[in-house]
Amino acid sequence: MQIEGKRAVITGGASGIGLAIAHRLVGAGCSVVIADIDTAALQRCSTEHADFLLYECDVTKRESLEALAGFAWSTLGGVDLVFANAGVGLPLKPLLDQTEAHARWVMEVNYFGVWHTLQVFGPRLIEQGTECHLVVTGSENSVAVPAPLLGAYNASKHAVLGLTETFDRETPDFLGVSILCPGLVMTNILSSLEKIPDAFGGPESTPIGRSNLGFTPDQIAINALAGVDAEDFYIFTHHCNRDMVAERLSNQIGAIERQTQPNDGSDICNTRHLLGDVFEQMGQKHQ
Repeated sequence: MQIEGKRAVITGGASGIGLAIAHRLVGAGCSVVIADIDTAALQRCSTEHADFLLYECDVTKRESLEALAGFAWSTLGGVDLVFANAGVGLPLKPLLDQTEAHARWVMEVNYFGVWHTLQVFGPRLIEQGTECHLVVTGSENSVAVPAPLLGAYNASKHAVLGLTETFDRETPDFLGVSILCPGLVMTNILSSLEKIPDAFGGPESTPIGRSNLGFTPDQIAINALAGVDAEDFYIFTHHCNRDMVAERLSNQIGAIERQTQPNDGSDICNTRHLLGDVFEQMGQKHQ
């Protein structure tokens, strides 16, 4: 899909990867709506970047996404690109020391934020009926567990991968779908810990507000838009991810070959085939 001149909506767009994507899109002649819950970041965008349309949005609330979609369609006349990019981190602790409240907060933003975005924008994009693309920001943590101390975060990003792949399989071909899987990026995601709502355990202090390691957000934005152009489902940004993806796949294939037999009769209960047939009978993809 060519991005030049398209109409785009980016959640979590007022900083980091989202803002870098917005800059790239504007440079390609696109009209861009930046949505974010961070009013201060939106205010900075309003004073520093006159080319963006700004909208305050809380992705944990479906009604907020509904309002955003209504604004985008009424203002732009339609939407061609959606970036479900909003996300948060969590305190670095062993899994057994992490709190349920913080885990629920991470799932509310990272998982249900994407859920609401797909549920709200998906039907509108399908009804619009034109070539379009939706990109979900996952993580290298969607395809592996790069490091300890991120249990609930890892779970949220794994869940996002399953959700995004299902969405891709169930929607028409004119709606392209990608999951962006960046590795370490210099963003202010750690500062999100200082904004944890009281209902989810309250704020946590963090030693730094911005990671000084990793790629720049602009490097990730270049990869993201190249992936859209190529219509890739997986969009990777760090070559080092190859090793841990290969390690996991090797472990899985090895276990299957040790523990099962090619002619063990499991073909009759092949879930992919069985549910694929049911899907066909239901009328195939959501039209």
